[in-house]
Amino acid sequence: MSRAAFFFGSGISRASGAPMVADLTTSLLDGAWTPHTDGTFYPSPPDDGVKSIGVALRAQEFLRLIKTEIDPHLLASDDRSANYEDVYAAALQIVQDETREIPNPLIRRTVLAIKQASRHLHVGQECHIDENPFASLADRACDLVQWAVFFGLVRAKTPVGMDAISDVARKADTMDVFTLNHERLIERQLMGGGISFVDGFGDRKGDVRIFDNRWSGERVRVLKLHGSTHWYLFRFNEWDQFAAVEANQGYAKDEHGRLLDSLDPKPLFLTGTTVKEQSYGVSLIGEIFSKFRELLSTHRTLICSGYGFTDKGINIRLNQWLRDAEGNRIVVLHQDPEEELPHKRFWFWRWSDYLRKGKVILVHKWLADCTAADLEPYFDP
Repeated sequence: MSRAAFFFGSGISRASGAPMVADLTTSLLDGAWTPHTDGTFYPSPPDDGVKSIGVALRAQEFLRLIKTEIDPHLLASDDRSANYEDVYAAALQIVQDETREIPNPLIRRTVLAIKQASRHLHVGQECHIDENPFASLADRACDLVQWAVFFGLVRAKTPVGMDAISDVARKADTMDVFTLNHERLIERQLMGGGISFVDGFGDRKGDVRIFDNRWSGERVRVLKLHGSTHWYLFRFNEWDQFAAVEANQGYAKDEHGRLLDSLDPKPLFLTGTTVKEQSYGVSLIGEIFSKFRELLSTHRTLICSGYGFTDKGINIRLNQWLRDAEGNRIVVLHQDPEEELPHKRFWFWRWSDYLRKGKVILVHKWLADCTAADLEPYFDP
């Protein structure tokens, strides 16, 4: 019985038109955004000009201030400037410190400097958190990041260069797909190929499929470790639960045609360097990570593509798995892996050792250039 396992990052979606980190950062900080009364931030229509308005403008300027504050450190330590994930993480830590949810004395001086520099953006403004306009502004800035990511990703609708995924699904007896991607390209690739899969959500009832931690019944499993652009939290009669929505979430109905009570207009997906890990053990994301660990432990080979090895929480788990058994190995699909990967922090001290021990196998091709025949040697028996 042959088994295949994939681990994907955002790089596999580039050919499908999904924006990459730089694109999302530019859209967030330089694009024009309009706030809505439901809390959503929308890309401004062309007729509204090229500048954000209202709280969207204040949130955007606040994020630019954060970027200015953290850029010098990132340039010195990582030789790069801040991206949307960095500014989101900083803004969220400000909210958590201001509300005492996660007090962080080490950042207090920086937070006070940002608070002073942004007085014109929050003093005298309406607030929704503890009568604290500064925390409220930082919270709305986090929302703006999420909406910029959402509206960037939902434009990518047609999978390109992903045929190997469906081809392997037909070839292997079972297949597990672990992905950090929020968009729905992988699911559409499988559905377009007539391949059934499970993703932790139950059967469709009305416009939604409620999460029930179901992972059996099909040969193919898809685990979206960082959430998805179509997962939303609803209040049902018995409980509050996440559901995958097959319609506009604001108008989603149950199987009886009744409008569902949406508890958050934002879909559930994770953003932010350093802060994603706070969600890895709780709620729906925690359930999926638990299943990730369980299923990964049954594999000896993990085919990896499009992942930059920059998520520390993921890296710790991958390294643990590599060391769990002598035969565990990662197969990296990359046209020129030796030029890039050995310099990544995750690999820097391990690269030569893991190559020598056969724990890292290099395939000098992108996923889009691979066939099932190329990948079949890396199926587990």
